[in-house]
Amino acid sequence: MDISQYLNRNALKLMAIGCAVTVVGILFGVFGYAHAETPQFCGSCHSMDQAYTSWQASNHKQIECVECHLPNRNIAVKLVAKAQTGMNDVYHEVLRDYPATIQVSTKGKGYIADNCLRCHQSTVEKTGMGAGGQDCTQCHRGLVHGMNKSKGGMKLE
Repeated sequence: MDISQYLNRNALKLMAIGCAVTVVGILFGVFGYAHAETPQFCGSCHSMDQAYTSWQASNHKQIECVECHLPNRNIAVKLVAKAQTGMNDVYHEVLRDYPATIQVSTKGKGYIADNCLRCHQSTVEKTGMGAGGQDCTQCHRGLVHGMNKSKGGMKLE
């Protein structure tokens, strides 16, 4: 029996298997993406212990990490930023070389400022901050994560 006879006889089975594998893959991706958006996922890395603990004690504990730390106005931009940030975090977590005090990148500070204004626009619209472009963390640095004076980072075991 050659391959074309096999495919003709089993075409429906092969298509059903292909569809099932595709559906399982999509479900795995959707649930994986949703889980990767949770604070519990972010806090599962050793280097994020202090950030996760301080967030839990803050007034912003009802807001997920990605609401502040990733762009939220465009899903395509968010996905790219999430992939870049995630790869960077995994890279440093695997190499165990996070600095003692984790710093937010310049790009990350922009995301945070945009998201502060997105949520608090009605509060600041009649102030100098309402126009955007300012760094909210300049005055409100310790609001969510404290002043981050912990030992933090990675400890070699």
